[in-house]
Amino acid sequence: MTSALSLRVIAARFWRADAGSAALELAVISPLILLLLIGVVDYGRAFFTSVTVTNAARAGAEFGAQGPQTSGDTVAMRKFAQADAQEAGAITISARRYCECGAGVSDPACTACTLGAAPDVFVEVTATKAFSMLLPYPGLPRTVTITRTATFRSQ
Repeated sequence: MTSALSLRVIAARFWRADAGSAALELAVISPLILLLLIGVVDYGRAFFTSVTVTNAARAGAEFGAQGPQTSGDTVAMRKFAQADAQEAGAITISARRYCECGAGVSDPACTACTLGAAPDVFVEVTATKAFSMLLPYPGLPRTVTITRTATFRSQ
């Protein structure tokens, strides 16, 4: 009779125990937490890459805007932007110089404008990076192209 009583006490304790339920809840929720964590890491990587690409375009344009000699040196502008973006990996840089004679009137030759005024000289650097996500997310492309352009007026 005591063995039946002790068996009932053990069974009652087992059904009231909460230790196993916490482990079960953790097992159920951990894949969702892991997916959320990977999403946050992916967003952080995308944000870092976007900032790096923006800084690279800006650095190249700032270099070209220093003066008349540097504004025509598109190779040096691209190299300067590449050096600024080396932590982002492979990045595509394009640079150009263009002139305007006020009110958006383009002057491709950068010669004197009407009435003998000097044209405004601008440098433009565009940086592009293909960013790949860690996981495929529904509704989002696996690879995103991040493009940033910086334009400065040359001094």
